[in-house]
This record gives sequence, C-alpha cells and structure tokens, in this order.
Amino acid sequence: MNYIQLTIFVFPDTQENKEITAAQLSEWGFDGFLFNDETIEAYIPKNKYSEAEINTFSNLYPNIQLQYSYKEIQDEKWNETWTLNYYKPVLISDTLLIHASFHKDLPNTEFKIEVDPKMAFGTGNHATTYMILEEILTINSAGKTVLDMGTGTGVLAILCKLKGSAYTLAVDNDTNACINTSENIIINNTPDVDVKEGDISVLKDETFDIIFENIWKNTVKADLPILEKHLSKGGIVITSGFYYKEYEDVKKAGEEAGLIFETVREKDDWAMVRFSKR
Repeated sequence: MNYIQLTIFVFPDTQENKEITAAQLSEWGFDGFLFNDETIEAYIPKNKYSEAEINTFSNLYPNIQLQYSYKEIQDEKWNETWTLNYYKPVLISDTLLIHASFHKDLPNTEFKIEVDPKMAFGTGNHATTYMILEEILTINSAGKTVLDMGTGTGVLAILCKLKGSAYTLAVDNDTNACINTSENIIINNTPDVDVKEGDISVLKDETFDIIFENIWKNTVKADLPILEKHLSKGGIVITSGFYYKEYEDVKKAGEEAGLIFETVREKDDWAMVRFSKR
C-alpha cells in the first residue's frame, strides 16, 4: 500500500501549533508523523487522503496557517526513514529499555522490549508513552487483567505481560498497528497478549484491573464513561495524549463518569492522568 507524504510549514511556527496540526490530521486518518525543525511530515494511506479536507484546516483553526506539498511514497520508504533517522533507544528509570532490532551496544536492564514501529505509534520517544511506561514500572500488574486501548506498537501491553499480567488485551482501530503489535508480541515472547482491531465498541462484557488509553483528548473524554463500565472495582485507568493545560477537562470527564481522580503528571507540556474506581 502506498502512502501520501504531506510536508507542512506551520505559521506561527510553535511546538503547540505543530501538535494541534498533528492532532487534527490524526482525526482525518494520518497515522505517522515526523517533527523536523521547520516542518511536519505527515503520512496517510493514499486511499484515505483528501486534499479538500486539508483545505478546511484554516476554517477550524483561523489563527494557524499551513503551507504544504505532498508526494506519493511506498510504505517501505516510511519505515526506513523513521527507524534509521528518528527512532533512538529509550531508557526509562534505568529499568526498561525500548529499542529496535538494529540498535547496538545496549545497556543491561531488568526489562528490554524490542520494537520496530513501522507505521504505529509508541516507542517511548514521545512524552505520553514515556510517562505511562514509567507508571507501569511502579504498579503491580502481576496477575492483573489489562486493557491497552489504542495500542499502537503494543509496548504498554507487552511491558505489563513481562511483569506478569494475566489476560491482556491490545486494541487499535488501525490495521497496520494491529499487525505491528502482533509482530512485536512475537519478538518479545509474550504470545498470550490478545490483539483486536476496532474501537472501544469491540469490548464485550470483560472487565479489567488496569486500563490504558493514550490517544487524543476528545477521544479519551468520550471513552471514559465506557472505560469506567469495563473497569473492575479497585482498578485504575491511566490516560494520556493531551497537554498538561488540558488535563482539567479530562479530570472533569473522568469524575463525571464516576471515576476517582488520583494524580496528574507532566512531561514536556504533556499530561498523564490516573483514575481509580471505588
């Protein structure tokens, strides 16, 4: 499958405006981003690309202007560009190392996860994934049931399984992410992680002790009432994918869904919010 690579100049050129642009593009089906000094490179399957949609951006965000160009590329070119130039090993709390198959001279750590991300999100390089991985290292997941909504590469589910979790389910609405997660599960010898393609509607009557959702703010807010119904008593929900300045909106949505707000953490202006259930 071929992709469209969109190269975008954002004005005013601020990190926040770039993140807003990427968030909106994600809503339109773009599923890979490279943030350069001056541009964003965004990737979408060719059959999902709509230039008419891109041209409505200024109506949604009148204070942000875009200049862009696009070209068609092969899937393999994206993988090569990302893994060789942008994906670096990530060391978390001197305990966990996230790395690719081609990374060499790696330090010894208690946990190592090999992830070749392809078109999926979640290597620990981004602050949101980093914070959740750090949180997983502090919680007892042994024998607990786990749900990873919007799994991306599957790294959160894999770490929980390495720490001894019981039934663990990874869900994503993107086919490439599900394929990539399945591959990473095999690579990391955690074959009993279950993978399902779809959105939150694929959940049946299961309940989970630990739930993760690292997506955009509006999706998290909309999903929290449903996640509450799938959370065991005494369980926890850990959410991210939004700015620290937005966490009050997520906190309010969680509390309105009947969850108990426990804590918020911040890294690089991004937030991670943790809830529990009585």
